[in-house]
Amino acid sequence: MHRDVSNVWWLATVLGLALAGCGSNSTAPSGRPAAGQIAFASNRDGNEEIYLMDADGSGVTRLTNNPARDFWPGWSSDGTRIAFYSERDGNGEIYVVNADGSNPLNLTNNPASDATPAWSPDGSKIAFTTTRDGNGEVYVMNADGSNPRNLTNNPGWDGFGAWSPDGTKIAFNSERDGNGEIYVMNADGSGLRNLTNNPAADLAPAWRPR
Repeated sequence: MHRDVSNVWWLATVLGLALAGCGSNSTAPSGRPAAGQIAFASNRDGNEEIYLMDADGSGVTRLTNNPARDFWPGWSSDGTRIAFYSERDGNGEIYVVNADGSNPLNLTNNPASDATPAWSPDGSKIAFTTTRDGNGEVYVMNADGSNPRNLTNNPGWDGFGAWSPDGTKIAFNSERDGNGEIYVMNADGSGLRNLTNNPAADLAPAWRPR
């Protein structure tokens, strides 16, 4: 069954990732937290927004302030920027802001739904899930939004790309075999392999840090 990534709250709930903070190289919001801070999404002010807090839960700061939904934050590897999902343009887009919430920028700018941003370990690229080809696919773009490329290119639903710690591979969820499986591929989309190959639903790959 193909999923529409515009319904990312459903996806987050299914995979146990809703309102997650800072797991490295995960399909959840990913990246190294800056100075022990955790980025998270909350509807505490009436709609979903991106917040920061210190690792002990103190110092909560609101980073986004928009009547549309903003969530699914992902840290850049140097801790200076945060990518996130936003519906402020009427559809799901990947935005990026500085770690203090300044300079929001739409990276994807596409009428399809774009979601689940995951920075490469070197900070030069962002993997994301998109429906721009009619079903869920894993794409990679440069960190400035240029050169988006479809890495999976399959009629089955693919999404939630997760970078390996060395940036050479991407693990992801796929339904190309009729059920949820964990696949891995090289960062350019080559060398595709089914890692789980099980009739049960296998979801949410997360690499162990080095």
